[in-house]
Amino acid sequence: MNRNDLLKLSPESVAWQDYRSSNTGMVVFYASDPISELPIREVPEELHSEILPEPNYESGTYGLYGCGKSKIRSAFIKLKTRYLFFVTKYEGTRAEYKGRICITGYFRIWKTAEVKKLHIRYGSDYSCIDEQACYALRADESRFVAIEEAFALTEEIMKTWNYKARITRQTRIMLDEQHTREIVEYLKSKQDITAQYVTETRRLQPHPEEAEEPLEFEDYQEPVAGSEQQGGTESQHG
Repeated sequence: MNRNDLLKLSPESVAWQDYRSSNTGMVVFYASDPISELPIREVPEELHSEILPEPNYESGTYGLYGCGKSKIRSAFIKLKTRYLFFVTKYEGTRAEYKGRICITGYFRIWKTAEVKKLHIRYGSDYSCIDEQACYALRADESRFVAIEEAFALTEEIMKTWNYKARITRQTRIMLDEQHTREIVEYLKSKQDITAQYVTETRRLQPHPEEAEEPLEFEDYQEPVAGSEQQGGTESQHG
């Protein structure tokens, strides 16, 4: 099996657990695609690629379809963070925004799942094998906006966050409730074009010459044994 088999997994096949948190946030990086006007994630040129489909705005999940940044996701859960913000250095076709660093969207996380066994069973690159756990995150609310309406990440803003490092692929910026609320309110004031992100990503996605039969994953129900984020039947939102 390879990662393309794993990509056929429905999120509904996974045993998600309720997640309790504060209304804080974490900023993580994703690479944007160079041939799209929209700041969608990087789309692989070939069908079999090591490029992960993250953030997976199609399913509202992060970490389900691959092990990349497993430590960042573990830290997200350990710190009981609610909002996952996605920042990118724009590489798209709008020349006036080229190279601009922006937060283009967010997930509000309400469920988690331990997916290490799933990655090892169905994936081809399970770098989380040496990790104690590998978590996937699932959103109950998400929003992505056009590049001209994205939240520009300037040095001045990062100074107010007490963040002095460069933005890289491994960036992880923790935000308190006030700064989290400011970004959420800003993005909520802009048009949500998540559906356009999905359509554009599918348009650029390489497709097999022949239709493939979907795999059945209904038997996958790995519980989160002893998970400290299990906390009742209701998730807490601010």
